[in-house]
Amino acid sequence: MDEKFKRVNILIRPEQHEQISELGLSLSGLVRDLLDDRFNENKITLSMSERSKALYDHIVSNFGASDEELEQFFVEALDRFLVHRSEQIDSIRKKLKESAP
Repeated sequence: MDEKFKRVNILIRPEQHEQISELGLSLSGLVRDLLDDRFNENKITLSMSERSKALYDHIVSNFGASDEELEQFFVEALDRFLVHRSEQIDSIRKKLKESAP
């Protein structure tokens, strides 16, 4: 890792520590990600399934994946979404043309 880190102490509730431990997450990674989100002016919020959130938390906390690193994959997902919608629209338009008098 090229980044420099500063060691700090934080206080969390016992149940928070237990949840982090049970999920095999890194508290430091989660805190860094939350701080990056908090102070980023270009932030978006996504609601997702519990499974997807757990995968996201695991990747970000254990593999040091930053939002910047994930951005290219997010953009690719948006593009795939648009292709999918375009195909749906094309299918509807085809049905309209077939049923036109």
